[in-house]
Amino acid sequence: MYYIEESEVSPYHKHRTYKIRIGDTLKSVALELGEDARELRRYHNIYCPIADLIEADFKSHLEFLILAPEKDKTSKKEEIEKKPEKVNFGDNYKLPLLSGNIKKEYEVAYTTEFGDEIDILELEVSVEWLAEDKKGFHLFEINRGKDIYINAKVPDTVMEELDAKTAEILYPLKIVVDESGKWIDIFNYNEIVSRWKLIKREILDYYESEVTEKHIDAIEYALEDSENLLATLSSDYFLRAFFNGIHVAYTANLKLEDTISFPLEKNKEAVYEIEQKVAPYLDESGFIKVEQKGDYVDSEFNKLYRHYQFKGNYDAVYYLNADTYCVEKVNLECFIDGDEMIKTTIVIEPLKKEKIENSN
Repeated sequence: MYYIEESEVSPYHKHRTYKIRIGDTLKSVALELGEDARELRRYHNIYCPIADLIEADFKSHLEFLILAPEKDKTSKKEEIEKKPEKVNFGDNYKLPLLSGNIKKEYEVAYTTEFGDEIDILELEVSVEWLAEDKKGFHLFEINRGKDIYINAKVPDTVMEELDAKTAEILYPLKIVVDESGKWIDIFNYNEIVSRWKLIKREILDYYESEVTEKHIDAIEYALEDSENLLATLSSDYFLRAFFNGIHVAYTANLKLEDTISFPLEKNKEAVYEIEQKVAPYLDESGFIKVEQKGDYVDSEFNKLYRHYQFKGNYDAVYYLNADTYCVEKVNLECFIDGDEMIKTTIVIEPLKKEKIENSN
C-alpha cells in the first residue's frame, strides 16, 4: 500500500491518505483497498479542497486520496451513507456521455395496448460501446438474444416467426450516437444487406405463403438504401427509448423544456411537450435519476377535422450509473386517448446474473 506519514502530506496533514500513482483510477484504487469506489469518493470530497473534488474519476493534478481513519472507519461510513451524495455534472450542468469499455445486458419488455388488445413482447438486448471520434460521435453495437417471447410464449404463427427471423438480419447492429446520447445513424448497413442475402434463402426454403412474399417485399424495400433502413428502424422501441438524448446541458435548476416524439404506431410519431429534469442527489440505489413528463400535442390539422381534442401523456424515468453515466434502468409509458386508446409501456432492466451465467 502507498500510505505515507502525515508530516509528508501538506495540506492533507490532518488525514490518512493514499498516494495516487500513474495509471491509478478510482475503481482500481477501490479494488486495491477493498473499499467501495463511491464511498472513497464521498469521503474524499467531504474533506478535500474544491479544486481536488473527484467527479467521474481522479483529476490529472490530484496527488492524494483522503481516506477515512481506521478507528472511525465503520462509524464514518455510516455517517457518510446518511448524507445524500450530489450528482456530478460537467460544464453547464451537463450529464456527460462517457466513452469507455462499457458492455451491458438488459431484460426488455414492451407492452402495447390498442383498444382492448394487449400484447407483451419480452427479449434480451446487449449494448456495447465501441469507439468515439474526434467530433464526439460514439459507436455502439446492439445485439439481441435469440429467445423472444410474445405473451409469454415462443413465436408460433408464421408472421411472428418471420419477425423473429428478421432480427437475425439486423443484429449485431452498429449505430452512431451523438454526444447527447441520441441515436442518429446506422453504421453497418452493408453488413446487414449481406446477411439478408443468406437469410432470404432460408426463409424461401422454409416458408411458402402470400404472407412470406409480402414480408420479403417489406424487408427488401427497407434495405434498398441506408436512409430507408434508418426510417424503418426509427420505430424500434429499444433504440428510441434507450438512446433518447438525455446527456445534455441543463439549467441551474436542473430542468429544461423540450418537445419529444415517440413511435406509438409504426411510421407515425406522437409528439409531446415535456419537462425534463435531473434529481440533484443520487437515489437510494446510488443512481442518477432523470425524469421526462409531458402532454400530447394534438396537431392543428387533426383538430380541424374532429369535434374533440385527443389527449395523452408521456412519462419516462431513467436511472444512470453515477460513475459511467450509462443507462442502468428505464421505465417509459406514453399514450394517446383518441378514437381508441393507444398505449406503450417499456421496461429496461439489467439482465439478472443467473441468466447471464446460463447463457455462457
